[in-house]
Amino acid sequence: MSVQVSPLNTVPSLNQSLNLICHDARFGDPQGLSDLVWYKDGQEVTLRENMWLQQNNLTLHFDSLLPSDAGFYQCQTYLPTSQTRGVSLGYLLSYDQWNVSISGPDTVFPGQLSEFTCLTSCTLNVECTVTWEFRGGFPVGPYLSINKNVVKWTPSLPGTFQNFTCVAENKAAGRSAEATKMVEVKDIPISGSEAMQLSGLFAGILSLGLWVL
Repeated sequence: MSVQVSPLNTVPSLNQSLNLICHDARFGDPQGLSDLVWYKDGQEVTLRENMWLQQNNLTLHFDSLLPSDAGFYQCQTYLPTSQTRGVSLGYLLSYDQWNVSISGPDTVFPGQLSEFTCLTSCTLNVECTVTWEFRGGFPVGPYLSINKNVVKWTPSLPGTFQNFTCVAENKAAGRSAEATKMVEVKDIPISGSEAMQLSGLFAGILSLGLWVL
């Protein structure tokens, strides 16, 4: 069971109408349901002037959304065929747009471990879940770890670019937001001392070559 907006992907807006639908494939004929009850933030919904029930209570309709309508909605119903009560997954009615960003370096180096974190304004595993996508190709390197909203990666190919996309989503609510970060893999920089050593080595090889000639 789940609570969904209708039409799907509708973003709640103040002073606009909205339908919340109690959905379950087991329902079949809505007339076969009984005792369908709506809850907001764990308390049974009390209908006000801007809201009413439709379709045998399956739809909770808001004529014009108010700030006080924001909250976590669930539906509960009694299924006579199974003699059980079903409680739906919830829907968070919120007017705030989710913000998503990715922290981490813009430039990385082969053989060095880098960490990237998906930062969201929605509460992970309550309001939303996070997934990572690699739309430009999978990260190449000896190490890659994906743990919820954190990616750790050791690249191996200098001169390449890697895209990281973080998607925050609540499928039941039909809401999502995402962010993409492009990371450049550069050659490992040479320190001053290493450059002096290489310069001395090159000079020695050149002198040896001239002596042989």
